[in-house]
Amino acid sequence: MKAQYKVLGKLKRLDEKLYRVQLELEKIPEEIKKLEAKLNEHKNEFALHKANFETNEKALRKAELDLKEKEDFIKKAESKMMECKTNEEYQAAQKEIDGFKTEKSKLEEIVLTSMNGIEGHRNNLKAAETKFKDQEAVVNREKKEYEEVRQKLLRSYEEQGAQKDGIVAQLSPDVATTYRKAFAATKGVAICLADNSSCVGCNMKVRPQLFNEILGAKAIHRCPSCGRILITASSEIDENPGADVQI
Repeated sequence: MKAQYKVLGKLKRLDEKLYRVQLELEKIPEEIKKLEAKLNEHKNEFALHKANFETNEKALRKAELDLKEKEDFIKKAESKMMECKTNEEYQAAQKEIDGFKTEKSKLEEIVLTSMNGIEGHRNNLKAAETKFKDQEAVVNREKKEYEEVRQKLLRSYEEQGAQKDGIVAQLSPDVATTYRKAFAATKGVAICLADNSSCVGCNMKVRPQLFNEILGAKAIHRCPSCGRILITASSEIDENPGADVQI
């Protein structure tokens, strides 16, 4: 049974490495989400400035068209005024022209104000576009780096997994079954130390008889509380440290 405890000690170390790799793999999508969230902020800012610019540009074009239309009205009215035969007709035409000119002046102010304002919107748009593209380049570069790290971790995980299969094969059928049940129940490191009459994994006390059997490597026991297989620190001593695959 002591030999089985040694195998479990190797398996514990390997599972801990696999668990660390798994945690690193799980962090990558979270980090990428953070990058994309930051990119979306710049994208939304760029879209907002673009919408503002387009809205003001349309307003300017409309004001310019209204101004051109008003100038055409004035020209037609002035031409028509030359055909007036009576003083009353002339005065009425002049009054109409004066009204058109007043409206024209207002439109000229609107066009001038819009032209000055749109330049500011254009500058804001360019600045937002630059920030968005710069951030996009950063995100693409960092996502590529994360993908390289992910591939490296996956290769390490596969190597460790292959080694684990070999170690599990060294367990007796009964102990292997116990290990698989513990691994499925804990979804992580299924083996932990028993020390000072307690399970190191959950800090719950272990019955004296059970603890003594673990110390003496007389039987394989799982913690009644967390379900992990319990081994002693001496079982973890690696008699061939160079055999483990490093991560």
